[in-house]
Amino acid sequence: MGFVTGFLRFCGFSVVRAWQGFWRNAMMSLAATATVILMLVLLSGLFIVLTGLNSGIEFIERKVGVTAELVDDLSDERLQTLIERAEALDGVTDVAYISPDQAMRRLEEAFAQRGQTLSTGGANIQLQATLEITLAEPAFADEVSLALAGDGAVSKVITKQEEIDTLVGVINVIRTVGLVAIGLIGLTVLFMIVNTIRIAVYSRSNEIEIMRLVGASDSFIRWPFILEGILCGLIGAVVAVIAVSVVWDPIQPILVSVFQMPTAVSARNLASLSALLFAVGVGIGAVGSWISVRSYLSAAA
Repeated sequence: MGFVTGFLRFCGFSVVRAWQGFWRNAMMSLAATATVILMLVLLSGLFIVLTGLNSGIEFIERKVGVTAELVDDLSDERLQTLIERAEALDGVTDVAYISPDQAMRRLEEAFAQRGQTLSTGGANIQLQATLEITLAEPAFADEVSLALAGDGAVSKVITKQEEIDTLVGVINVIRTVGLVAIGLIGLTVLFMIVNTIRIAVYSRSNEIEIMRLVGASDSFIRWPFILEGILCGLIGAVVAVIAVSVVWDPIQPILVSVFQMPTAVSARNLASLSALLFAVGVGIGAVGSWISVRSYLSAAA
């Protein structure tokens, strides 16, 4: 019981001293907190963009298939033979014949969904008949494409693989650039927290010496300063999470517009992002203050 009471008193003392220290050096503390917010907002943006792009890849992969454009004047018997051959290929789950009239109706519906009317200017446009082949896995696309490309009834084979490869390349570039930027800002945040806590330590050096003379351990001296750094990170994380929560719903249609495909940046992603922001904010605050206090106590030992 005595241990628990002593521990609670120590925690209370550390929290109070951390709060007092934060406001005693308010200018530096607020500057460090502002850089934490900047880093976490950038991290949030990177998380949202990468989540949206990954969602786009998943959407394309779910829709991935092979479209085979057919030659003109294909007989019903030859068409049926081609369909049966396509259905027998590995990885094929469904084969649908799309006539030129059906393709035209689809095109008109696509324009109608945008609030537009398809106008051909009086020209008689004849679309190509196609076979739309659904695959069990995207990995089967190349094999099925090669098998159909050699058939005389097929004029052209189209897959989504090029779109997927392009999107993966964009994701890799954004991830690399974003992580480098976040890393540089993270180092700036760490530097500012280290200097903020260092100033706080030096301003209370006489108090620390008195505490040492009366037998206070390094841990007892260290924790108020570590909590002060954690406080900078925690406040920064709270502000960043609130800012992200405010723009979360309005940003959904923007993601769809930018990526030109459905995205799945859901409430579950917001919870994961919030946890990440708190972990990074508190973590960098704790590490920065620990480095600063440790270097001072080691030098003063």
